[in-house]
Amino acid sequence: MTDRTQAFNGLAGNYSKARPQFPEQLCATLRGKLDGRPLPRVAVDAGSGTGIATRQLALVLPEWRVVGLEPGNAMRAQAVGDSQGTAIEFSVGTAEDMPLETASAGLVIAAQALHWFDHSQFYAEAQRVLAPGGLIGILQNNRVLEQLPLFEDYESFLEEHSPGYTRDYRDFDVAGELSSAGFSQVSKLSTGWTRPVTHDLFIELALSSSKMHAAVKQLGEEDTTRRLRSMLRRHHPSGQLKIPYISELFTGQR
Repeated sequence: MTDRTQAFNGLAGNYSKARPQFPEQLCATLRGKLDGRPLPRVAVDAGSGTGIATRQLALVLPEWRVVGLEPGNAMRAQAVGDSQGTAIEFSVGTAEDMPLETASAGLVIAAQALHWFDHSQFYAEAQRVLAPGGLIGILQNNRVLEQLPLFEDYESFLEEHSPGYTRDYRDFDVAGELSSAGFSQVSKLSTGWTRPVTHDLFIELALSSSKMHAAVKQLGEEDTTRRLRSMLRRHHPSGQLKIPYISELFTGQR
């Protein structure tokens, strides 16, 4: 049986290089919601991957202990390497079974990782780990597929060649789930932005995806890359494009 926690082995380098950060506005908002609360100054990034959001968290919470929990060996190793010079702690752990004491954290986040979790188990574990009044935060960068015709071809390609893939695989009612899990004062903040990328960076971004990796297993990396370049040349012959995003921050209180 395939170990899902190791799905990004072999992809961590591309992931680190090609994946975007989260808008500073969302990170600042998260910090603002914590100000003045008498909480344990421990922040946990569950499913921290290569540490993209973890490092942003450490920047806005410089006086906190920041812990990244990542079960994937390659992703965690990449995070440690990318975070040299910081005080961030990266440990083996899953969102459903965090190696922290009960009521020991003031913040638990999941950034671009919720779709990998058993949601009910993660929310229950976050409730356990958070101190009363602590916050859970869900961060997501969502590409606005309908605003870029390229993505119709791209998503259709994945649906054809990545077994079990559907383009709505991250379509969750996060606010509703947080409320149902017992979190109070649930809120959502969204912000739109665009990311300029070259053809080469777009391909690196695509190849950082476990969903695209499944297509690579079927077609080979050379053929997959050739097809991606063909799509890009057809829709963006200049060699440049701008990817539209809507990024979201959901928060709830323990």
